[in-house]
Amino acid sequence: MSFPSARTLAGLVVAGIAAPAAVGLVAQPASAASVGTWDKVAQCESTNDWSINTGNGYYGGLQFSSSTWAEFGGRQYAPQANQATKAQQIAIAEKVLATQGPGAWPSCGKLAGLQRGGPAPEAPAAPAKGTGTSTADKNTETPAAPKRAQGANSYTVVSGDTLGTIGSELGVSWQSLYSENRSVIGSNPDMILPGQRLAYGSGSGGSSDSGGSTPAAPKSSSPSGSSKSSDSSDSSESSGKRSSSSAKGVLPVSGGSISARYHQAGGWAAGYHTGIDFAVSTGTPVRAAAAGTVVSSGWQGAYGNAVVIKHDDGRYTLSAHLSSATASEGERVSAGEQIGRSGNTGNSTGPHLHFEVRSSNSYGADVNPVTWLNGLGVSL
Repeated sequence: MSFPSARTLAGLVVAGIAAPAAVGLVAQPASAASVGTWDKVAQCESTNDWSINTGNGYYGGLQFSSSTWAEFGGRQYAPQANQATKAQQIAIAEKVLATQGPGAWPSCGKLAGLQRGGPAPEAPAAPAKGTGTSTADKNTETPAAPKRAQGANSYTVVSGDTLGTIGSELGVSWQSLYSENRSVIGSNPDMILPGQRLAYGSGSGGSSDSGGSTPAAPKSSSPSGSSKSSDSSDSSESSGKRSSSSAKGVLPVSGGSISARYHQAGGWAAGYHTGIDFAVSTGTPVRAAAAGTVVSSGWQGAYGNAVVIKHDDGRYTLSAHLSSATASEGERVSAGEQIGRSGNTGNSTGPHLHFEVRSSNSYGADVNPVTWLNGLGVSL
């Protein structure tokens, strides 16, 4: 369920900060975070989609609220952050960081190691009056050369790296990196070690300088880590969002990116997000993630139209904010069978599917949906 998030605290606390007399007087900090660190923040906040707008009230790669974007001078570049270039978004982020510190991105800032200090990225010039920033301008920026590349097709892992941030820096998907380097990384794509040398774009595996033994090859071809490609044009087959031939379950929806993760801190009633949000357009088919029996279907207050299924393993799933619930109470459904269509009903800030897994059919009994799906042979 997508209540307004606190992941960009700037939007919530800026009213308590003395604002500059004019936007033009907001000083660019003398030293700030590196572009690589901002890439890591964006990877966590938006899977490095600098033009993202899921309808949740936060925009762009670093998820600015409209008020924060305006307060720190972003409108000199574009009306909303998602309409500005990556460089322009970083320029405004530097101002937020200088004023509010890393806590403006409470979860992702910490994960990315965001802090004051370090070389300041070069601030872009404001666009000439009467000109705008087109989508083509944002999407055709030349990626920066990787800082730790070893030759044309090799990259050495350093502390704090993930496959997602490395892929963003190299201009390749994390799935491609994982596929080429399984013999180095092993079965868990989240477990990469400093010193490992990863190949990319060469079709060959990498090597390890970490001093340890090479991890065992993965048991399946589908990674189960949290790294995700930011290329929304990938199909569910090519993006790692597929189940193996022995899988007992399926993803509840196809073609969407994750806009809110399980236990993400924010302004939800529980103090954290109790499920996973998939950003999909209204009307997208929603499926039963596993076989089970429908225990309720229809309006459920803040969840809007929702379907609850009791599965054969005793777990319950809640699919919420539907535009329509097509399953019937008492109906037996199989994995992959359509139970409704996604929407924006109830307490929702934009079209998406809220998918929740519970140990019992009650609020507060939530369990990690990623772990549950992984147990069914389904990867995110």
